Amino acid sequence: MIWQVLAAMLGVAAFGVLFHVPGRSYLPCALAGGLSWGLYLLGQALGGSLFLATVIASAGLTLYSRLMAIGLCLPSTVLIVTGIFPLVPGAGIYYTAYYLMVGERELFAAKGLEALASAGAIALGILAGSEIPQKWLRRLAGLGIARKSKV
Repeated sequence: MIWQVLAAMLGVAAFGVLFHVPGRSYLPCALAGGLSWGLYLLGQALGGSLFLATVIASAGLTLYSRLMAIGLCLPSTVLIVTGIFPLVPGAGIYYTAYYLMVGERELFAAKGLEALASAGAIALGILAGSEIPQKWLRRLAGLGIARKSKV
């Protein structure tokens, strides 16, 4: 499991370099990818379905991204877009197209629905993580209270 998380971190860091994210965000982006894949593996290990594990992973990633964005003064989308990379159902989409081309209709439908469910789970998790008010996240990050000085 640890090797998978490290591989996800390395892949996301490379993805960040490829897409020219700010240099100071390479490590936070890599941590975002490792977190998302780690939460996904944890969700599956606890008996969750593919859908539930993906929702948990993308919601956790969104919360992490929003908190880190406050501290780093970056848009949270920089961390979300790079950190979601390990969860994207690329193989599912590939096999969907493959089974369509070779005429395996049952496998095409099964892989297509699986890829669609995974993409929907990513969207649902991001939505769930985005629903927490920014004011609460600032308090959690310690910025909401620290700015008020008593003179």
